[in-house]
Amino acid sequence: MTMKSTPLVAVLAAGAVALAGCSTVQQQNASAERPATTQPSRAEAAAAKAVVDKATKAVETFTAPGTPLTGVSALKGRSVYYVPATYQVPVFQAIGASLTAALGTAGLKVEVCDGKSNPANMASCIQQAIDARAGAIVTGSIPTELASVAFESAAKAGIPVVNTMTAPAGPGDPTKVAYLTPDYVGLQSLSAQSVIADSDASANVLYVEVTDTPATVLWAEQGALATYAKSCPGCKVTVVKANTGQFDKLPSLVTSALTKDPSITHVQTEVDFAVQPVVEGLQAANATGVRIASMDGVLATIQMLSKNQFVHSEVGFNADALAWYAADQALRMMTGGAANMNVDFPYRRVITAGNVRDLQLTPQAEKAGTWYGSTDYQAGFRAHWGLTG
Repeated sequence: MTMKSTPLVAVLAAGAVALAGCSTVQQQNASAERPATTQPSRAEAAAAKAVVDKATKAVETFTAPGTPLTGVSALKGRSVYYVPATYQVPVFQAIGASLTAALGTAGLKVEVCDGKSNPANMASCIQQAIDARAGAIVTGSIPTELASVAFESAAKAGIPVVNTMTAPAGPGDPTKVAYLTPDYVGLQSLSAQSVIADSDASANVLYVEVTDTPATVLWAEQGALATYAKSCPGCKVTVVKANTGQFDKLPSLVTSALTKDPSITHVQTEVDFAVQPVVEGLQAANATGVRIASMDGVLATIQMLSKNQFVHSEVGFNADALAWYAADQALRMMTGGAANMNVDFPYRRVITAGNVRDLQLTPQAEKAGTWYGSTDYQAGFRAHWGLTG
């Protein structure tokens, strides 16, 4: 496995970064017609295809996590602070809006405080929630080490914290802290499996690793790169590293990699925000037959997939559902109970040419999360919280 290295920059947040303006990129994919689907000839490809096929299915039924809650109505009028690492990222904005709607059904108010990609701002936001005597704090992709003193202050003040999009650093008190993640390591692994299956386990992959935080590095190393190393000995993987704040340099990195190795067949991007600069780099290298696998579930990327424009697979999750699951965790602790441990968030899906035709590719469908299943989790949660009937 060949790797190119650049320094780690550990501030901006999250693989929830979204594709901005990709629909304006002029797509000139020389391989306008996808090759006909063939059965894999290698065992590794067959195994990968089985994993991907299972993950292309939508969620059919909603099962509320944990036991039903009591006492939620008594929380009316309380506030919950939502502190995303950076509110400039559209996915964080979507989660903030959905969190407001979810908790609003119980009469709670959500205050948004932007971490602005800066640990000092993140800590300040958490302190604001403490000063306001918030009922709970919900964070978005903020590893505890980036604002450890502030997190400790919240615990001392008795304010429960729901950490979304980060995995627990160790066992914690479920009456004070909860974690909720769509499992980015698993999602990156699924994206890699789609490349293995698509290439009959013989891909020459350029992997774009995002170095914004220790979390994004972990997703790459333990998710995608570990999957290639274990499940595709016939694959070659070259890594380029980039911080999202410097994605203007990514096209030249891609072009340089393709110039050095014109036999590259696939690019796997860790986030959809990288797709547009990758396409620009491919076009500059005249490598328009290279296929892209990405993650985030952003509408523009899925539209490219549906039009056979570079993208061959997309791994996404329902951001609206994630907000409702986060609201459930907050309400559990606010009512004096314990958060659910190791919640298996189900609203994830691999989108390919095989199922994209079944999706409504509209901003409304993207916001509602209907691509991941038609189950009514919103009504299910309201009933779970005792707010119906």
